[in-house]
Amino acid sequence: MLEHTVSLKIEEAYADLKAVLIKKDCKVLAEQPPTQIIVKQGSLWGISPKAAKKTININLASVDGETKVSFSSKLSSDWKNITAVGCALAAVLVGVCLWMATDLSTFMVTREPSFWSWLITAGASVNLQAGQVFVNLAWGLAVFLSVVILLEIAIAIYAGAKIDTFAQQTLNQQN
Repeated sequence: MLEHTVSLKIEEAYADLKAVLIKKDCKVLAEQPPTQIIVKQGSLWGISPKAAKKTININLASVDGETKVSFSSKLSSDWKNITAVGCALAAVLVGVCLWMATDLSTFMVTREPSFWSWLITAGASVNLQAGQVFVNLAWGLAVFLSVVILLEIAIAIYAGAKIDTFAQQTLNQQN
């Protein structure tokens, strides 16, 4: 939990903070004036720590005429779920692409019918050019999707590690 002290009375700090959060398009989920406010910020499609959908829990406490503001941010479960489901679906497609590429490559060498061999056969004729195109396309798609999975994992790790960036910057704008 991060902390920030402002030289305002708790009521003023609460009002100022709430105004700043609303101005930055945060949606207030719950509040207990003047000691707590919980907001949702970001987008389901956000890929940076500031843009990823998150819940920010902010607590205020009066200390010697000033206000101590403590906060914690957490990635929203729907953001994490869509990232996980996207990676899982991409991984399944990588598997299918690898299967298709190896299956067609083997068929073109052995001429033994296989699961994907129908894609390049017409009657008794085998179109080796089309087969090579399918193999290259499947390998290319598998590589592309693998890179996408790695990027998604990197984005999720980075967003999780820097999740408090938005709240920290917002609190630094407060008096």
